[in-house]
Amino acid sequence: MVAEILEAYGHIGRSRQYVGMMGAPAPIAPSAIAEYLDRYPSVICREEFDAAIFALDDEFRRRWAEQQEKEQAKPRRTSGSQLVRPGWRSFW
Repeated sequence: MVAEILEAYGHIGRSRQYVGMMGAPAPIAPSAIAEYLDRYPSVICREEFDAAIFALDDEFRRRWAEQQEKEQAKPRRTSGSQLVRPGWRSFW
């Protein structure tokens, strides 16, 4: 059962859309799950299947957001080796 849900999440996640300037992952749409189940029927109850896919997706998006916060908190160097602090803009 776990393997089936993980495999389904892998397939369903391919239909994910990304939004905004940062390309943030949008939540998986219920229609993506329905399309998957139309093609690959499952013996797992639909409510449990949906809940598992949405829980995996919530975890994926939470980890993505944490990674973005860590990346933004790191000082970066520009091509001219200038240190750019997060939140500061370089006009050069």
